[in-house]
Amino acid sequence: PPPPPLFFIPQHQAKRDPLWSRGLGDVYKRQLAYQLYENNGVLQRNQVTDYLKILGQNERKFLRDQGVKFGRYHVFLHKLIKPEAVSLRTLLWKNYHQKYFNLKPPVFGLNFLENDKIKNRNFMLLCGFEKFDNFYVRIDILERLFVQIINSNTEKNEIKLIPEMLNLLGCNKDNFKKLLKIMGYKVFEKNNDIFFKYNPRKSSKKVNKKFIKESPFKVLKNLNLNQ
Repeated sequence: PPPPPLFFIPQHQAKRDPLWSRGLGDVYKRQLAYQLYENNGVLQRNQVTDYLKILGQNERKFLRDQGVKFGRYHVFLHKLIKPEAVSLRTLLWKNYHQKYFNLKPPVFGLNFLENDKIKNRNFMLLCGFEKFDNFYVRIDILERLFVQIINSNTEKNEIKLIPEMLNLLGCNKDNFKKLLKIMGYKVFEKNNDIFFKYNPRKSSKKVNKKFIKESPFKVLKNLNLNQ
């Protein structure tokens, strides 16, 4: 008998068969595009971990060609965090919720904010800013920072803090050191220079699967095609 349609391939079977895995990857590509659409073009990476594990290079290339960026913290459409798009999206967002009318996007051109009075994290993410305690960093600038960190990595995984990193974010040295610690880096001095090394904290908390469970495609995993 012919194989079931690619859209209905069970995940456990896709892991055994590379040909079927490519089909499932196409399904997850569509799911990821749908989630981007539903979340105004910005997704936190930990929300779509299951999707990203299945996506192959061909599916990623297709999405990149459509303007999707795969970053360390986010998956996002770069064009939607530009000033004109942010202004329109925030206006529509406030009109949809019929509240938060006093919220305004950060001044365009800022890459780093320190503000403990901003309480609405979703609004700031809509504006293209990720929250780290009292700091907000533009998500595209955050990814450029990681590129600098990767390119300056040494054998000991000790990265030297250089002026270009501060200039990229537009923050002072003290705030940059605080931001690094929040992101899981150990900061230390050596030979009158500042270095940092990735040192994530161990956590026993379980990953929240609510986002994936609420996907409209979750029913496909429950299909039994072997009967």
